[in-house]
Amino acid sequence: MKPIRAVRVILTLALSLGVSGCVTSKVLHLPGELARPGKGGTEQGTVGFPTVAVLDFNFAGDPPHEIGRDFNHARAIVWKGDPGKAIPDLIAGVLNEKGLHAVRVPVGGAIPADAVARVWGSVDKFRVEARKTGSLGMKVKLAASVSVTVFGSGGNVPPGWSSSVASDYWAEDPFFVTPDGIRDAVNGAANAVAEETVVKLVAAGVISLPPEPSEGQPPAGAGR
Repeated sequence: MKPIRAVRVILTLALSLGVSGCVTSKVLHLPGELARPGKGGTEQGTVGFPTVAVLDFNFAGDPPHEIGRDFNHARAIVWKGDPGKAIPDLIAGVLNEKGLHAVRVPVGGAIPADAVARVWGSVDKFRVEARKTGSLGMKVKLAASVSVTVFGSGGNVPPGWSSSVASDYWAEDPFFVTPDGIRDAVNGAANAVAEETVVKLVAAGVISLPPEPSEGQPPAGAGR
């Protein structure tokens, strides 16, 4: 029994040292940009389909670029991206996947003359946290929260329409926090918000989606 206990102690110490060795600073940087699942970036849809202008959202976050905390190592999680641009990019991506021609319009940018609807809003929360769990700290629980207030004009929506959308997303990393694990959690929450936002835009009458093509038939407008 004593040798077994010794092995357990050595293993625990090795894991602890290995995890500690991965922590090289008091800041964890989140790499890359947010993206639609399986997509390399936001597509611009099909020209000739109804155009929707998705304006940059307002975002007033915590200290510059800080979006969360790794509590076990008392370090900030930092992302050089802008949630006020990333969320509209995802919303535009969902709309394009649904058969529309959505474009993100930056602050001060020109809204397309043929836009049948406009979408704008604010990012109210964009946070992610990491904590070790279990008696030996063998897993790290990641929790991301994203919420927005969205406004829209166009279609049959009544003036002044708005709606709130929020999503929480949980994931796990083995042993220690990784930048990719943090990114996956944030990406999951942000994409869920983008998808639900489009559901609410359709339900409110801000936009109308093209009819689904019949089996074996090309999408409406194909070949234009």
